[in-house]
Amino acid sequence: MTEPAQLLALLADIDEPALSESFALAPGHWLLLLLLVAACLFALTIALRYWRFQRPKRLARRLWQQLDATDPTMPAQLNQLLKRLLKAYAPRHPLLTADTESWQQHWQSQLPAPLQLPSLQPLLYQAPTQHNALERQQLYQCGGVFIQRFNGRLYQQAASPATGPGTGVDHAGA
Repeated sequence: MTEPAQLLALLADIDEPALSESFALAPGHWLLLLLLVAACLFALTIALRYWRFQRPKRLARRLWQQLDATDPTMPAQLNQLLKRLLKAYAPRHPLLTADTESWQQHWQSQLPAPLQLPSLQPLLYQAPTQHNALERQQLYQCGGVFIQRFNGRLYQQAASPATGPGTGVDHAGA
């Protein structure tokens, strides 16, 4: 038998490969990561578009909060604010040029049942001394509810003309 010293001399050190400094993902993982990033970007784009779309409504809400319900000119200011809000979403909406009665009917239809809108005709077109603070306060509350429940997409759809052969509007043949 051979001596242990000779056997030890014959042994060679085990060479381990050097540790890799970079972490490599499998191609499937890269694809999943790319899909995740694309989905996040898509969701961010949708959220940003919604946030931009809601900007006039947020601004109207802030301006409504700055109105003073005891101010005699508040009804005219509120009416102008609501019309500007509507105009921001649908610049050609028929309500923008409608008479006061049509505007009041539409406004009342957007409010919950127990909330009653005071008559707009005297509030908007009579001297501020002829209407009382209770009517102004009620109008102020109705304006806040109207802004809160306002949906700009409904007004955009209502103001856009229908297209097609039976409507007289043909975008392709223009």
